[in-house]
Amino acid sequence: MTQDITDLRSTVRGEILTPQDAGYEDARALHNGMIDRRPAAIVRVSGTADVVSVLAYAREHALEVSVRGGGHGVAGHALGGDLVIDLSALRGVTVDAAARTAVVQAGTIWGEVDQATQAHGLAVPGGRISHTGVAGLTLGGGEGWLSAKYGLTCDNLIAVELVTADGRVVVADDESEPELMWALRGGGGNFGVVMSFTFRLHPLGPLVLGGMLGYRVSDAPAVLDALERLHSAGHDDFAPAAVFLTAPPAPFVPGHVVGRPILAIVPAWLGDPEAGAEVIRPLFEAATPLFDAVQPMPYLALQSMLDDGSQPGRRNRWSAEFVPGLDPSLISDLQDAAIAAPSPLSQLIVSPLPEAVRTAPDSAFPSRHGGRWLVHPVGVWVDPGDDPANLAWVQEVTTAIRKHGVTGSYLNLEQADDDRVRWAMGVRRYRRLQQVKAVWDPGDVFRHCAHVSP
Repeated sequence: MTQDITDLRSTVRGEILTPQDAGYEDARALHNGMIDRRPAAIVRVSGTADVVSVLAYAREHALEVSVRGGGHGVAGHALGGDLVIDLSALRGVTVDAAARTAVVQAGTIWGEVDQATQAHGLAVPGGRISHTGVAGLTLGGGEGWLSAKYGLTCDNLIAVELVTADGRVVVADDESEPELMWALRGGGGNFGVVMSFTFRLHPLGPLVLGGMLGYRVSDAPAVLDALERLHSAGHDDFAPAAVFLTAPPAPFVPGHVVGRPILAIVPAWLGDPEAGAEVIRPLFEAATPLFDAVQPMPYLALQSMLDDGSQPGRRNRWSAEFVPGLDPSLISDLQDAAIAAPSPLSQLIVSPLPEAVRTAPDSAFPSRHGGRWLVHPVGVWVDPGDDPANLAWVQEVTTAIRKHGVTGSYLNLEQADDDRVRWAMGVRRYRRLQQVKAVWDPGDVFRHCAHVSP
């Protein structure tokens, strides 16, 4: 294939890395250290023309392609093909403050979007980890702190520019290509290589209420009951998450608590911090916190406060289940799992599905209705020798969660096979996605994603 790659180099302006090139090993590294694949070439495209050239080359030589945005997806779809279209050099963010919109190139990460938009007092819902890629998160839905008030990332998507499997450059929005836009809002990377996203922005800040409350694992029933009641009260500024984790050696964690399993609550409040402090008072009344690190902070600090617990290169196995509610037996199962976790890096994340998501206009994103809480086991460890114990832990806690009436999945957080994708989407949504796929990618070029067959 050496001569063929030479031919490709003559048509692409961006950098092409093969296994013989310096920098290849770094270029193929993903967030999930368990993904160990060696594509024939990684093409760091310089723009749309390069993508068109790579797709033409792949068609000519019958090669599979995959697309890399931020490389954060746990399933490792970014390295699924013979040729990787690597968008990481495309990281521009253009904000129109008057129109409250932003055009974001597909290789951008969320921290860069937040920096650019907050300079104008604006924001768009993104993930909870600042180094998550924009492209994968958006195409799979996109749930984060601001979803409580403004819905999913994809609910705030106005337009996209993408390259189709046959090399056409298309600008899609609700008027020019409504069915494609419907599919791009939650249907994954099945339909083309998105080059840029145009988002609707919202006023936010400058300060929000963030930080963390820590509790004993044994306090989980009372604390999660208080959290559920607060969420049910319908405050659209209230954007909480609960996490069973091993207490980190952070400055705000007492020394005798470090290294112990705890329940942490991030009681994020998007409005006036003083009003938020009053609203979350029941969390202090439910049980006495081991520590209280809740305080007003810039939105950028809230967006990055969990980054230390999500370092690239570690070994990861995740699942993500929507459940109707936090019944006592489910909480008991989560307590047991938190105590039994073989790795101190693993977590169990519990977050409500906000009404702003449940009531948004229909899109390809599944699971808007039914389950009101997302339970997300995050298995994380370092040593490959610990794979059996940690994989077994994730499987066991996932099985336990599924006993409690699972209604759907958040596919962005899964290593889902085709059957799981079909189940999560549901019959009617999946058939509609197949119809869109048949129009835009009938040859199934874009199969390395949460896959929908044409």
